[in-house]
Amino acid sequence: MQSRFFQLAIDDDVATVDLLRDRLTEEDNIEEFGQELASLVDKQNFRKIILSMGQVRYLTSSVIGKLIMLHRRLGRTDGQLVLADVTPEVEEILSASQLLSYFRTAPSVSEAKGAFA
Repeated sequence: MQSRFFQLAIDDDVATVDLLRDRLTEEDNIEEFGQELASLVDKQNFRKIILSMGQVRYLTSSVIGKLIMLHRRLGRTDGQLVLADVTPEVEEILSASQLLSYFRTAPSVSEAKGAFA
């Protein structure tokens, strides 16, 4: 799968989605971003997704909405989402939105893979 927003790596049944942008805002096509995330669950049938956010320094509430949508979509199919490599800037945004405890997080991709065991 080709995406303008992320690179996808597959290891057994775990999809690691490495976000490529440092800012995700309305200037990007957030609807397209959401559709690409949804297709990981709906079309490619991934149930374990790690979202590596090491590059991201800023995201808007509409992007957070797409992350919540992905989390809920996975939850309906007994899947799991783990946010890894969350930068201090994104951690602050999620904390201010009171979503840091909503999402499962891990300090690194390798630790996120261990969370699925």
